[in-house]
Amino acid sequence: MHDVIVIGGGIAGLTCAWQLQRSGAKTLVLERECLPGGNVRTENDRGYMTERGPYSIPGFSQYVWQLIAELNLESEVVAARPEASDRFVYRDGKLQAIPHDPVSFLTTDLLSFRGKVRLMMEPFARGTPRNDDSAEQFFLRRFGEEATRYLAGPFVSGVYAGDAAQLEARAAFPLFWRFEQESGSMIRGAWKHFRARKSRKNSATPTPPRRKGLFSLRGGLGRLVERLAQILGDSVVCACTVERIERRGECWQVESQGATWTAPKLVIAIPPHDAAKLLQELDPQIGRQLNNIVMAPVAVVHLGFDRETEKVPAGFGFLIPRHCRMRSLGTIFVSRLFDARAPEGTQLLTTFVGGVLDPDVIHKDDEELEAITRQDLKHILGIESPPSYRRVLRHPYAIPQFTRGHLERIGSVRERLAAHPGLALAGNYLTGVGTNDAVHSGYAAASLLTEDTDSRASFGPS
Repeated sequence: MHDVIVIGGGIAGLTCAWQLQRSGAKTLVLERECLPGGNVRTENDRGYMTERGPYSIPGFSQYVWQLIAELNLESEVVAARPEASDRFVYRDGKLQAIPHDPVSFLTTDLLSFRGKVRLMMEPFARGTPRNDDSAEQFFLRRFGEEATRYLAGPFVSGVYAGDAAQLEARAAFPLFWRFEQESGSMIRGAWKHFRARKSRKNSATPTPPRRKGLFSLRGGLGRLVERLAQILGDSVVCACTVERIERRGECWQVESQGATWTAPKLVIAIPPHDAAKLLQELDPQIGRQLNNIVMAPVAVVHLGFDRETEKVPAGFGFLIPRHCRMRSLGTIFVSRLFDARAPEGTQLLTTFVGGVLDPDVIHKDDEELEAITRQDLKHILGIESPPSYRRVLRHPYAIPQFTRGHLERIGSVRERLAAHPGLALAGNYLTGVGTNDAVHSGYAAASLLTEDTDSRASFGPS
């Protein structure tokens, strides 16, 4: 018998399991795929290093940095190239760099003079915010139509692969929402926020160092889950699909392909629709709420080129506004971003296709998805030569959509969980969709299960 069973071996589940193991718990992780890691996994093929999901760690990712430190991976951290700081948006037939300082804002062609003036007037913009405002309504109110179309809209596509008209601003962009609520303005709120952060940094109270820019690990972000799986060892069981859970007295019983495990504590760290299937019989209300979380489907197309490589500009990559009617959401210039991601003299580009506004495209075969991607790259970058490398991945349930009512749904789920002692959830559908949010959810689930107890007394000797 185990102390804790964790269903799901992605970054959230592995983080949770490791934290519990550190506290002395005998932990079992059940993962349905042949390898742990979920979408945080790095693959190497013919000199190309590709990621299944996220490519970088922003400097503000507090919980990822905590995990890196605890796993002793700090020596493997690599920073993005300085010249890769530019991000682009496609407008009027060419890529326009997103402004990052007052001078670039004044000189950019991404916004017209009128659009710039409207954006600068943001502190004086009026409007009555509502708790159920969509992201589109929020950004239109604060930024105006042009900046919403060419700045906020692509940002929504890049983060959520979603529809700004359907996402709830309060849930999807809580920091921005708080700026308006507390200061009546995004600009004023952001200024106060960064001023307060600087004040904390200069205070006598020690605070964790904050990094600036984007980072990865020398072997890719997959090194995180590799190290976690290595430490957890035989407690991670792969190729194991959980079919049923049941409460038996003081324990949870988990069934999979004829095998049965029991433990007094259970963590479900799988996508919401899969969690709903397991929880439907136990608690139909939780099942309904989790089933109402929409997931954006995304195809990831990795292409390597050894010709016309000079046409790829220095920078992070580009996003495409949805009204341009291209099927690509955006492209990362992977080999411009980090060293050693492609063979010398070649370029690796990773393009994301699909999202909630184009969900059926991921069902196309590899050749069709390559053709869609190449057509957009030709149109935007002028690359006409065939790729020397191709890898296509499909994620039918890639990114949770924080649509209207999301906070109430999650609040309802948390209330119902209180009726099921020893049960916790983890995943990036709870409070945020990034890797940092997934890691945080793992920490939070582990903390919840050890709350108000002496962990070693509760779980036994380590």
